[in-house]
Amino acid sequence: MAMPKQGVMAVPAARLDERFFSLGTRFAGELMQKFVNYRLKLAVVGDISSYLAASSVLRALVGESNRSDHMWFVPDLDALDARLAVQVS
Repeated sequence: MAMPKQGVMAVPAARLDERFFSLGTRFAGELMQKFVNYRLKLAVVGDISSYLAASSVLRALVGESNRSDHMWFVPDLDALDARLAVQVS
């Protein structure tokens, strides 16, 4: 059985509650798991450097997520377009 093409939801980082970037709240993990369960891709688009500077755990999560094919943190829409182009090729 062929699976339909996966969708990607791009969410501006500025629209996310600060709890998303505080991993102790488990908000990010729960949200990310929903996307995995529904076989959707999630891209957080925008500058999250202040959050990364404050949390080594978040830096590790972002690095691991960016190596996956279901959750990405990208600085802008051009970077997301480039990432999607690689997925199609």
